[in-house]
Amino acid sequence: MLLKKIILPVFAIVFPCIIFCQPAQKGSLGYLSLCNGLKQIKLGSDLGRLDPHKLAYLDDVDSLDADGCYKFCYKDSDMLYLGNGLLLNRIGLRTYNGRIVNIYLFFPRDAGHSVLKSFEANYGEYTDILGEFMYDWKTTGVTLSLRYSRAVEMGVAIFTCVDVENQMVENGNRQKPFGRDANDPVAIKKFAGSPKK
Repeated sequence: MLLKKIILPVFAIVFPCIIFCQPAQKGSLGYLSLCNGLKQIKLGSDLGRLDPHKLAYLDDVDSLDADGCYKFCYKDSDMLYLGNGLLLNRIGLRTYNGRIVNIYLFFPRDAGHSVLKSFEANYGEYTDILGEFMYDWKTTGVTLSLRYSRAVEMGVAIFTCVDVENQMVENGNRQKPFGRDANDPVAIKKFAGSPKK
């Protein structure tokens, strides 16, 4: 009887801890936060952690954009393959004060539905649908936006570090929230342009 009195309360306390302390599972928003980017490119991390030989200024523009960020192209052909036959056109990065604030994945627009299904398999169902072919996954630390409008040739997925984005706003280096540019086909097409050598 004494054993039941001890084991039952201990089990009642320990069992929830075991359940809720499990690492985030693939197919959940928690997994988006856990991944925090794409493979070795981690949101909020210092750009200097990446191989400098794989970085180039996007379109040879080595000046700050309107938000106080630098834009880079990340050249690593191994990272362009997302699996399930999905191949990216390009990977882009934006940095603020040397930290990665955005990771851009550019892909052929007609692969958009496959990218959506891949993201749902990895990160669960989207949290917002903003219009046709416009989906968002939002967590407290990371957001992911997927856009593949019929008006443009390329689709784009944008991973955003919420902490660095908030720092940009606090520092006043932003003219407008960058996420709104994600809906602008002209901005997407310009950012996705080929880097000059």
